[in-house]
Amino acid sequence: MIRYFTSFCLTALLFYLNSCSDPTSGKIENLPPDTYLSLRPDSIIAPGTTLKTIRWWGDDPDGFIKGYYISFDSLNWNYTTQNDSTFALHITGNDSTFRFYVAAIDEQDLIDPTPATNLYPVENSAPSVVFDAGTEIPDTTFPIATFKWTGSDTDGVANIKYYQWAINDTNNFRRIPGSVNLLTLTKDSGLVTDADNIFYLRAEDDAGALSPVIRMPDTSRHWHVRNNTSKILLIKDMPLSQFGIANSYFESALDTISYDVLDIKSNNGALIPKIVNPMFTETLKLFEIVIWSANQGNASTDNANFELGQNSLPFYLQSGGKLFFTTGLPNAETQGQGTLINWAPIDSISSCTIGFVSGNVSLINEDNSYPVLITTPGGLFIQRVRGIKSTEPTRIIYRLPISTVCQTNTVVAVKNSASNPNNILMTMPVYYINADVNASKQLFDKILIQEFGYR
Repeated sequence: MIRYFTSFCLTALLFYLNSCSDPTSGKIENLPPDTYLSLRPDSIIAPGTTLKTIRWWGDDPDGFIKGYYISFDSLNWNYTTQNDSTFALHITGNDSTFRFYVAAIDEQDLIDPTPATNLYPVENSAPSVVFDAGTEIPDTTFPIATFKWTGSDTDGVANIKYYQWAINDTNNFRRIPGSVNLLTLTKDSGLVTDADNIFYLRAEDDAGALSPVIRMPDTSRHWHVRNNTSKILLIKDMPLSQFGIANSYFESALDTISYDVLDIKSNNGALIPKIVNPMFTETLKLFEIVIWSANQGNASTDNANFELGQNSLPFYLQSGGKLFFTTGLPNAETQGQGTLINWAPIDSISSCTIGFVSGNVSLINEDNSYPVLITTPGGLFIQRVRGIKSTEPTRIIYRLPISTVCQTNTVVAVKNSASNPNNILMTMPVYYINADVNASKQLFDKILIQEFGYR
């Protein structure tokens, strides 16, 4: 960077004029270069964006050009060897005009004493913002909501200085930095529980220009925010055809325990947040205990949403959450533990599948502090049961009797610790093990109160 460029150029010019008057040496003195802009000086230029590309070149009558000094104020100069550059011109209003200067330098460091210059009018354009496709908010949520968007600006995305957001009205926008494109809201952020809500968003650029306001959901809808009323969340992950059996079971087994319900199966999973992390994970963290109840092990359809569990449950457990996951496992012999349940307290899944377990079969309670459970009679049977294998510190809770198919005591329930466990897995749908209603109540008393410390 060079300061006092005018004084420097004047000295160079005087040196040149004096040196040309020496007739005796016969030496040809160095002549200063000339500099040119791609647009003629003072030509009329239509206003453009704040991203301005300017081109220049130089000509030396007795040598070659080695570089250029450029400036926007004729006081502060930068050196470059390039013949063009794109500049981000920052303005504080809707438009402004910038004067650009460029002076060529020859191989003997002689600088053009009359830099090329021109005016460049700039007109600011407002930014825009859209919500990312596939991140629509569900119709109903607990008081956690995550929004993701993409901003753009013809003057460059770096020109977006802030995003402004508001809940339920556009009278009080709040700012976040323009580098942020994901926001998770809670009750503390202004979400109104047991009510309909709307999220508003707009972008603001360096010059203060604002984008049009966008909203989520769209103009035809609101989204309803439910309050979480309990420390326990029951996730219903079974097919609709089994809702009746499951509802009857949990209403009876949990008749003295308060719990909230999240249905992730109905309407093709419409209530599952599209942004799993952080929205779904943070939703789980609203609760101390999660009961995730899914279907028996089918060949290809109506299985538990293992992918959703894999992407959320490790974070929930790491945060101190407590989990009882009860589900059948798919009848796929090649599927191992890691491809299904990376969060489970087990080493592997048995390669042997029991075709079905009929009603009135008593599970063997390896941990005798748990009640004896009996599969539901009346023609109901549990299809495709697979066992699990584990080592210390995991403890076995239940086994099946020896099967003529697998010829082993198939382990179907484990906990991750002998004392103070926070992770219990059962590889059968618990609502199909209800021949003894009192035993079902005792099961949840054991898991929720004695093991998980629910009060």
